[in-house]
Amino acid sequence: MEKTSEAPVDKFRLIYLIFGWLGIGTLLPWNMFITVSAYWNYKWRSTGLESLGEANDIQTGWGSSMSMASMIPNVTFLLLNATFGHHFKTTPRLLVSLILVILLFGVTCAFTKIETDEWQDEFWYITIVSIVLININSAIFQGGLLGLAGKFPPQYMGITFGGQALGGIFASVTNVVVILLGVEPQDAAFFCFLIAVVFLATALVCFLVATRSEFFQYYLDEKKSPAIDDNDPEELKGKFLQNDSAEVEFKQKVSPWYVFRSISLYGISVFLVFAVTLACFPSVTMLVQSSTLGQEDDNIWGTKLFIPVCCFVLFNVGDWLGRFAAELIQWPKPGKFGMIFIFVMTLLRIGFIPLFLFCNAPHFSGRALTWVVFDNDAYYISFMALFSLSNGYLSNNCMMSAPQLCKGKEAATASSMMVALLGLGLGVGSLLSYPVKSLL
Repeated sequence: MEKTSEAPVDKFRLIYLIFGWLGIGTLLPWNMFITVSAYWNYKWRSTGLESLGEANDIQTGWGSSMSMASMIPNVTFLLLNATFGHHFKTTPRLLVSLILVILLFGVTCAFTKIETDEWQDEFWYITIVSIVLININSAIFQGGLLGLAGKFPPQYMGITFGGQALGGIFASVTNVVVILLGVEPQDAAFFCFLIAVVFLATALVCFLVATRSEFFQYYLDEKKSPAIDDNDPEELKGKFLQNDSAEVEFKQKVSPWYVFRSISLYGISVFLVFAVTLACFPSVTMLVQSSTLGQEDDNIWGTKLFIPVCCFVLFNVGDWLGRFAAELIQWPKPGKFGMIFIFVMTLLRIGFIPLFLFCNAPHFSGRALTWVVFDNDAYYISFMALFSLSNGYLSNNCMMSAPQLCKGKEAATASSMMVALLGLGLGVGSLLSYPVKSLL
């Protein structure tokens, strides 16, 4: 039974805003980890000899390691949460996972003030374990939050997804602002991580406030209604006799294979979109250098701002604009032409992999398979703009269009399949990031 006008009012749209705030927090740990690239280069720098201008193996492999340590557990627990999450109450699950993320991120923040040059290998393993644990709990929190938002009116899911996109912009812009203040990489990371901890702590408080509202409790409503199989007349008759005044929920049998066939091209497309994105970003894109590097003695653009602005800020802003445009334009419409068009666009997007590989990464010696072709900053910026816009536009178009090809509970099944394929794309992309990076 759908909620009707008898529902309490969301006063001052407080719960709506809290969902947006929580949405920002779902991907904030991942976004903060990847944006402070200068800090990780500092932590993994070679300390036993003078710098020769070339990055060492730990530095060049860190983007891939971070992607795999983040996305594989994240996707795994998103799927586990989707399968078994309904066995656990929503509010405790969200609270526990968010508290653990805050505590683990606090530890990460503290390590920025600890000298680790003498035990870099040990610190590498500690950081990887920390990233894995943070992303496990982030996945539990994210999955629970999206499931919770699905119980509210549609605009609450919209603000949650919008918050996720804004989280990347928030993290990358914060990093740029700290850099412009002239802060050293290790201190910049400290402030960025501290801001994330404070933000997540406020999200925790906001969530606790939300749980006490009548509006929230009305839509949360975790009391399960009796369910019956409408293909069994005897059970149907018995349940009606036993629950004449109760809400009765009918089970509609759904064929997963039929649903998949209906949305197959959209599903494959969203998988390819994120597989290509994670194969390049950030493992390859963060290794490109500005063509202005070395031209001037005091070149803050080339030494400090190029990657934070042109890689992370540009990607997150472009992704958000792409999502917004897909929702605003809603073209191509769901259907055969729409599926084929989106699928062709996602296939063309594979071309971004060689484009980024041939960008300006001269600090890699002995590039046998690739070489620098696009040595000007304008090329990289153009590629990144198209890369990010297409990521947001195509992914959002797929996620919006696929459920519209189905009816009733088939639409819910289609949504679940799309989320699973999106997650699978993230996981496969993170695994591909290392072999793609090795082509440099």
